[in-house]
Amino acid sequence: MKDKMGPDLCIGIASKNDSYEIVALEHGKTSAVIKFPASRMGIEAIKGFLSNYGNHIRVAVTGVAAISLAMALGNTPRRETYIVSPSIADQAAALAHYAEHRI
Repeated sequence: MKDKMGPDLCIGIASKNDSYEIVALEHGKTSAVIKFPASRMGIEAIKGFLSNYGNHIRVAVTGVAAISLAMALGNTPRRETYIVSPSIADQAAALAHYAEHRI
């Protein structure tokens, strides 16, 4: 059974050809806008960013490497990862809001 309370942090990641564009919402407000290279180093940086935040996190990803990125990030305790069709949301901010409203 999932918590009835929403997540503390919602992340939207738009996978582009050469970068991962990230927007983080904390309690409904933008708390970070970050860009990482679309490489193994970028994935490790995202993992580090997420691991530094110990509370409930939702991550929504879309774009050219969405499936491989979602698999690399995985679902861990207190983190949910969603793969989102670009027809629903294709920008990092829209993805963060999508994650915020997932039930």
